[in-house]
Amino acid sequence: MRNLANVFLILFFADGFLSVLDELSSLVAPVAPLAMFRFQVANSVLLLAIPLYLCLGIDRRLPKKLFIPLIAFLFVSPLAAWAFPVLSDSRLYAVAMSLVQLCVPPLMIARYRDAKDPGLTLPDWRFEGPYFGVRNTLVFAGVNLVFLPVLLATLTLFLADGWAQGNTAGFIRVTPRGLYLAERVYRRGDQTLRLTGMVHVGEKGYYEDVARVPAQGRTVVLAEGVTDKKGALQHHFDYRGVASFLGLASQQKLLFPGRVIDEKGLRTPAKPADNQPDILVADTDLSAFRPETLRFLDQVGKELGRTPSFAEAALNLNRWAERNVTPEMQEVIMDDILTRRNEVLLGYLDEGLKKYDTILIPWGALHMKGIEAGVLKRGFVLQKEQRRLAIDLKRMLLEQAR
Repeated sequence: MRNLANVFLILFFADGFLSVLDELSSLVAPVAPLAMFRFQVANSVLLLAIPLYLCLGIDRRLPKKLFIPLIAFLFVSPLAAWAFPVLSDSRLYAVAMSLVQLCVPPLMIARYRDAKDPGLTLPDWRFEGPYFGVRNTLVFAGVNLVFLPVLLATLTLFLADGWAQGNTAGFIRVTPRGLYLAERVYRRGDQTLRLTGMVHVGEKGYYEDVARVPAQGRTVVLAEGVTDKKGALQHHFDYRGVASFLGLASQQKLLFPGRVIDEKGLRTPAKPADNQPDILVADTDLSAFRPETLRFLDQVGKELGRTPSFAEAALNLNRWAERNVTPEMQEVIMDDILTRRNEVLLGYLDEGLKKYDTILIPWGALHMKGIEAGVLKRGFVLQKEQRRLAIDLKRMLLEQAR
């Protein structure tokens, strides 16, 4: 146990030293190998922190006043930056946390060593005597019965935010308050393009706010919406049942004011701007999907139609997927649902740029990483970003508690 504790203390201090060095060097010129090494050491400290924390409930000799603050720091520091986005963008916060991690541990460890024996590790005599104590274990377990569920819920949201940011180019942010979606405005010459990340279910007020975007000059909304003109699916589905289950509204109720056009209307000569946007469903038809994707989507519709319980339908679909969806099939499904549809949309975008001053693209946030890449490739430059609360977790929890 002593070896585990001392390795943790050394790595904790090393992580602090590398963090300070990396943060200061990045002010002049970032050093990629240093940042990578810092990341590896930080991960090692986190991995050690978990078994060490559990050992606090077994080995009574481990000083809790030393290890609990250090372990808490490893998790609280990034969680604070996540909960308060202003901190995540602050270089001062990053430097301050690095300095705390570097300077505080030696001062804390000194309390558990002899005055004539300085160092970063705990001495042998600290681990003399019996290691197990019933009272220590019972108190530790009792505290964690309350603490751990809260921590696990918080970490789940934190990890979900990391996954969402990586897969949506930051168009989705998961916070303790709820789910935020970004709208980004780009410019190229005298043309404006707005990318609005969407989710299939959300707050009614969120959809109303998205639909209130004013038209500027000749404007078109390239809307999302897969069609099934050839009857490719036997079992269709929508998200109204999911929305009702969660106490939310469905994206299908999102209505932009304007006149609906077809592909022919997109290619006709432009009319003078009248502050009323054109609206085109710039998506593909299910007949363009491959058999693997159609089979999966048909099963989704079948499960949602089989039971009024969304939770039961989701469990049944998960069991079906475990039996039938191979990695190769999953790759085909994602290529059809994301990549191919993005390509269709970008084709409509190229046509729209020949005619319109402003183009709005309110599409699912998972599409936005690919769409934004296509937009930037066409020479557009990001001008500004705003975020809207799409799913209010606080409101939902309060309603469930009533």
